[in-house]
Amino acid sequence: MDYKTYDSKISSMLEKIGNEASDKILDDVAVLLTDNQSMNESLKNKDEEIEKLKDNYSKLQKVNANLLLQIPAIKDEEIEKKKEIEQKTQTSFSWKDCFDEKGKFKN
Repeated sequence: MDYKTYDSKISSMLEKIGNEASDKILDDVAVLLTDNQSMNESLKNKDEEIEKLKDNYSKLQKVNANLLLQIPAIKDEEIEKKKEIEQKTQTSFSWKDCFDEKGKFKN
């Protein structure tokens, strides 16, 4: 509820109960009005802060993504060596590769 609507509701209540009764509760109504204003200001400030934080969060996500794209892909030498060894051990053994046509060992 905005301030104008709140103020009009309070004024309407004061008119309905009359001058004598309104004088008795006027101080309480003033406190309520003041508290309502300060609460609305506080909520407005929190909303602005939330929007700033959301904006900063999205900017940080973009920056992180850009930084990750700039990191070069580095080959892990140990993994490459293991893969080479595995490939060498996986090749099939053939006796034909060891002997020539005359049945002698190949050099």
